[in-house]
Amino acid sequence: MNSCLISGPAGPARPAAHRIARRAASTLALALAALVASACTSADPSGPPPVVPTGSERDTEIKHEPCDANTAGSMPVDVNGDGRPDIVHVMKAGREACRIVDLNLDGAIDAFVYYDSMGRERRRESDFDRDGRPDEIAQFREGMLFLKERETNYDDKIDTWDYYEGGRLVRRERDADGDALVDQWWTFNDPTDPKCAVVASDRNVDGKPDPENVVDLCGDARAKARPATPPAGSAPAPMPPPGAPGGMTAPFPNAPSPNAPSPTAPPASPR
Repeated sequence: MNSCLISGPAGPARPAAHRIARRAASTLALALAALVASACTSADPSGPPPVVPTGSERDTEIKHEPCDANTAGSMPVDVNGDGRPDIVHVMKAGREACRIVDLNLDGAIDAFVYYDSMGRERRRESDFDRDGRPDEIAQFREGMLFLKERETNYDDKIDTWDYYEGGRLVRRERDADGDALVDQWWTFNDPTDPKCAVVASDRNVDGKPDPENVVDLCGDARAKARPATPPAGSAPAPMPPPGAPGGMTAPFPNAPSPNAPSPTAPPASPR
């Protein structure tokens, strides 16, 4: 660690004739000290730029909502008979307020499920990597999923926000570099394929999608599946004449050919 030491002039008082010079020297010394102090505390120009708050930062903290298994009236359930509760129904005012679940029966909590006053699921905290901390928080409105806040890079911070409509994922906002600012916008544009999305990215850090950084994840597949369109103004290929190879056949097997001579009319019957 480098230290910046500042030394000032010292010594006995000088004659009055030299006071002006000494005062000027002191002023210059103070100016140099300020410059040196600024140099000592400035950021390394070769390092990353300083992080400047923009006001658009997301709250990326994963907040656990209390659900206490020791609450009076809670009902533990031991599914596999090992003496440890695998499900705990936490009761409040005569109804289930939340539920603690060990899905794989390994003794570690995998999910906390929360219910509204009508018994509908309103929140679910899930731990997928078994580290004892939630990786995903799903939120429900009137029992219908509308938002998932997800932690995907193991830094214990939310980096992905998935939005649902009618139970289907329709868009996603993502912080790919961990600065709490959204820099990817996903639009899921194919209800039949949840893997298809248009992804826009912000690479110039202006907080908005860059028009030149948009990718359609299923665009190539759609282009290959789309039938070729004939050039504008081209005439359709002529149909071969009936009876020719590839041509139309007569609608009835005994119908005469269009080029066959007309049959002779039958004689008139005698009166």
